[in-house]
Amino acid sequence: MDKRTNAQLITADIHKLSGTDFERLMEMYYKDQGYTVERVGGSGDSEVDLVLRGKDGYKIAVQCKRWKQNVGNDVVLRLKAGKQVHGCYDAWIVTTSNFSKDARRDAERLNIQLINGLALENKLNAWRKKKRIG
Repeated sequence: MDKRTNAQLITADIHKLSGTDFERLMEMYYKDQGYTVERVGGSGDSEVDLVLRGKDGYKIAVQCKRWKQNVGNDVVLRLKAGKQVHGCYDAWIVTTSNFSKDARRDAERLNIQLINGLALENKLNAWRKKKRIG
């Protein structure tokens, strides 16, 4: 599989990206938001694809799901453990799809932020516009 360049990733249809390319795109996005980003991904990642670190050292575990189906609560529950394994204060799940009712319920109870496909597209579109201008 061809690995896309960063420029290609920025303009790509997120629904057509591989899981790895989707993680790379999210890494680029979060770096531009001012975070230091460590890509964890791969087997043994404890459900954490990215670890974001703010300038204040605040760490956030991010799970990226380029899925067509809804993300279930199993992902939410595993990310809670992954957040602790990676010593993060917060956890976010970013998906191109949506979340099941159980996932939304459990994420709320566990204080895990869910970013669905619609919210993600809005964030990425605003970022892409800025990148073209800047």
